[in-house]
Amino acid sequence: MHRSLIFPMALVATAALLTGTAESAHAGASGSDGPGGTVNVGAGSGGTQGGVPGSPGGGGEGTGQGTNPWTCSYTDLVLNNEGGIAPGGPTPGAWYSVTCNDRLTGTQTTQTEWIPDQSTPSSPAVDPRSVALQAERSLALPAPGSHFNPTAASVVNLPTWLWIDAGIWHSYSITASVGSVSATAVANPILVTWSMGDGGHVTCPGPGTPYNLGQPSSGQSTQCEYSYLQSSAGQPSPDGNPDDGAFAVSATVSWAVSWSAQGTAGGGELPMLSTSSRSTVRVEQVQSINSNLSAAPAAAPLGEGPTS
Repeated sequence: MHRSLIFPMALVATAALLTGTAESAHAGASGSDGPGGTVNVGAGSGGTQGGVPGSPGGGGEGTGQGTNPWTCSYTDLVLNNEGGIAPGGPTPGAWYSVTCNDRLTGTQTTQTEWIPDQSTPSSPAVDPRSVALQAERSLALPAPGSHFNPTAASVVNLPTWLWIDAGIWHSYSITASVGSVSATAVANPILVTWSMGDGGHVTCPGPGTPYNLGQPSSGQSTQCEYSYLQSSAGQPSPDGNPDDGAFAVSATVSWAVSWSAQGTAGGGELPMLSTSSRSTVRVEQVQSINSNLSAAPAAAPLGEGPTS
């Protein structure tokens, strides 16, 4: 039980604000749109701690946690501790000005208490994986740019080449910090999944190979292609003409994310991330004419008409 003393004179010349609990982590990405960046996650700079007047060991932040309506702040009375004021309880310890607010009624109380060191409010241990998850949420991963060949329109039963911009195919990292604990999240692209709009899917282990119009097709190959079995006629079209219909195609990059800690032990895998983009592909049905020239009648010699 703490003794409460009220001093009629203002003895406080300086005050050291003690942090009771770490506030909810917040982040602001700095440079996270590039390969790396830093997120500063604040461990509460305020001196609040959930509790009741006279009970510095109360649990949790006051707002929205549990049923305890009191939130208390503790200010170290430096001159009281150094000015010869007798201890008010077990030592070592210190005198504190304790101000508590009831968030339900608005009631405020202020009293002076002697708090032994072992009961001084302290910050809880920081979970490095939680810091890593905060870093992961701040990663700014690029959406893929989709490319096709043929470019104007694909043809039924002929392969369509698929690829995305190879410039995004590298790792992206960002670091978040809470106090002395930092965690770095690193995202690496592992595959691209194409949804072709007709129910078909293609999974490619990389960004794909761009088609080179300056080389013969016989000298090029790709692991990322798709052949449509039907035309896109009747699909939605921008001008409402069913003959201009196109399949809605999406390209989705899957990112594997790992993390490592600095300032403490920790590391491992984090939930995968994905980025995607959408485009349209028009597919035409090309009709071919197969003529049997051997069955055709012989042409009459020039200058001669048909015989009767």
